[in-house]
Amino acid sequence: MNLIPASQKEKLSSYRKLRSLYEQNINVNSISEILETCNLTDDALRTKNYMLSKDYDVIGVEDGGIIIGYVLRVELKDEGSCNDYYRNFSPIEIVSEATPLIQALNILKESERIFILEGNRVTKVVTLADLQKQPIRMLLFGLISLLEMQLNRIIKEYFPNNTWQNHLHSKRLEYAQNLFLDRKSRNEAIELSDCLQICDKREIIVNEVKLRELLEIETKKKGNVFFKELEKLRNNLAHSQDLNTSSSWNELFNLIQQIEAYLERCEQI
Repeated sequence: MNLIPASQKEKLSSYRKLRSLYEQNINVNSISEILETCNLTDDALRTKNYMLSKDYDVIGVEDGGIIIGYVLRVELKDEGSCNDYYRNFSPIEIVSEATPLIQALNILKESERIFILEGNRVTKVVTLADLQKQPIRMLLFGLISLLEMQLNRIIKEYFPNNTWQNHLHSKRLEYAQNLFLDRKSRNEAIELSDCLQICDKREIIVNEVKLRELLEIETKKKGNVFFKELEKLRNNLAHSQDLNTSSSWNELFNLIQQIEAYLERCEQI
């Protein structure tokens, strides 16, 4: 039976608290927008033109002062009323205003929009366009940072006395050493492994069979693909780029699920 030292237990506990902060305390309301509405009997063409003028893809449909469903701009024709085109809310599309943002992301993988329930009324909406907002960026950057912290912890434990250096090319090792000396000159209490970048951690982990097994990385190729996508997402976040510049939203959602899965595995190691 492997006993975890008290210092490591404390560190794991702090990581879990940080993770809870990101995953539970940032809710879906932080990226939602007020759901504009039309009346069930409103003219379809007039409603469509209004939506075009406001750049709305979806608005709610009211009947007797209660929002009973919604219409999509692309489905409105030039004749009839909104009653002819409105959709009822699907159970998968409706969430509480307190729903954690990370859960909302999982729902948006299956639906292009979700509606926010305040009390017993639908009042707000979240669409894929809202995923570019700052709370999403904070959440993703936080999860990536947590994963980096966990990987750094594992590397330190698995490779005592910085023996991980054998896995790095000389230029990457030199970069880490220079960064370490620079930070140390500013009296920062760090270790050499704290100066590793994502690409360095990738090299160390995917080239060590035991670590691949512990993290359930099937092959070196799959490990390299994951870490490169992770690094690309982190760079996009750091430089305020679109989150899906070269991939679909589904690919981003899959990457987020992978990050969560690796965090779970790290906590078990």
